[in-house]
Amino acid sequence: MKNDFLNFFTALSLGSLLLLFASAAQGSTYQTPASITQAISVFLKNNLQTNDFTVGYIDKRLRLKACTKELHTRFPQYAEEIGRTSVEVSCIDRKPWKIIVSVYIQKYVNVLTARHSLPSGSVIQPSDVKLTRLDISRIRGGYFTDLSQTTNMVVRRALKSGKVISPNMLKPKRLIQRGDEILILAGTDNLTIRVKGKALMNGFLGQRIKVKNIHSKRIFQATVISNGLVKVNM
Repeated sequence: MKNDFLNFFTALSLGSLLLLFASAAQGSTYQTPASITQAISVFLKNNLQTNDFTVGYIDKRLRLKACTKELHTRFPQYAEEIGRTSVEVSCIDRKPWKIIVSVYIQKYVNVLTARHSLPSGSVIQPSDVKLTRLDISRIRGGYFTDLSQTTNMVVRRALKSGKVISPNMLKPKRLIQRGDEILILAGTDNLTIRVKGKALMNGFLGQRIKVKNIHSKRIFQATVISNGLVKVNM
């Protein structure tokens, strides 16, 4: 009876060891999801210089041959490097494989937001806006990063306090009205002549419009540089 018990115990122990070795061998046979996630994390940190990202779920039931070489990682063609996107992970080995893993990448930038509510038609002033650090992957319609980008811009529709200001929310302020009496600057770097003129077109900042010299009656193109002021390069 004692010998039977010892034989049973020995067989059980050997069986457990074999199962243990088999499990270990199986574990080394397949690429682990953790190793794939680690490769993606290193890739994103090195390429984007940020830790603001989340790697998507990788199914633990996935059976990919363990790679004997370093995993290759890259953004698939046409993939964005911000927001919801993906990373391609591949193994260049005797038994090559490739998978696409979803990732979410955040990018924080200081963007212009409304400091307070702004009615439609109001001209943006420095006191109307402020810089707010936001994740631009969640912003739709674009954004501004500098106050100078909104100079001489008019609000198209009413804006609520804290709202991100995007280009489609603004329009250029009309600086010159057709028929207005204007001042024309003409000359070179060393000599500037100022003459009175008349606007033959509406004008916005930086726009070239037709103007007429009131005295000579000559018509020519000039660039709008301020309210009622245009410049002709000689």
